[in-house]
Amino acid sequence: MRSSVTRPHKSAMAMSMYNPSSVAEMPDGPSAGTRRQSLVKAAQKLLEEGGQEALTIRAVLTRTGLARRAFYECFAGKDDLVLAVFEDRLHSAAATLASQIGRIDNPMARLELIVTSLMQGSPAGEIPRNSSSAAQDRLGIVLTREHLRLADSCPAELQRALRPLLGLIADALADGIKARMVRDASPQRLASLIFNLVSTTLHREYLAPDGTRPDPGYRSALAGDIWEFCRRAIDRDDGGP
Repeated sequence: MRSSVTRPHKSAMAMSMYNPSSVAEMPDGPSAGTRRQSLVKAAQKLLEEGGQEALTIRAVLTRTGLARRAFYECFAGKDDLVLAVFEDRLHSAAATLASQIGRIDNPMARLELIVTSLMQGSPAGEIPRNSSSAAQDRLGIVLTREHLRLADSCPAELQRALRPLLGLIADALADGIKARMVRDASPQRLASLIFNLVSTTLHREYLAPDGTRPDPGYRSALAGDIWEFCRRAIDRDDGGP
């Protein structure tokens, strides 16, 4: 006796097997965010190893194994990539400092740690601690030039990159004003003045004509002098209202 069950046509079965809604979506490689971060980290490493001359789009792609299309999906060009490295270092510095000062109640002590840490690090944030002195110098020089380029041609992008670090300084100043340790003034304006002094001093050090690297003792003493200058400028007991 012939069965009354209707068997689906082979072509219908094949279509159902390849129906996108009937199968789990397969991953298509790293996400855009992961690819972007991979490019930024590779660029930073190249800058540490050989400075600005070592950073080419081809070198970054070789190091990451990504296609050229993936690069241009993340960045408009090399300048855009260097800006991303600059911003990444600043955000890393802000996050590191935030974790360190979170255990300090005294606002002036927090400010001292921020200023002296930046003075003994780089003009654009924390240099990785496992980097050699030469690598720190190369990256510091590139980031100094990027800071100056952004200040001249892209001030909005510079302010965006600086926002986390300036916010950290401004918050400590605001707490100092409330505690009557810091003179009454705009915390944001004072934060900009402090950061400008620190970064300008470091720019001079990194772009020194003779190219010599100051010894650690000199940098430590300079950090102390810059902090003392800032402290006297903001301290309520040093002539503030």
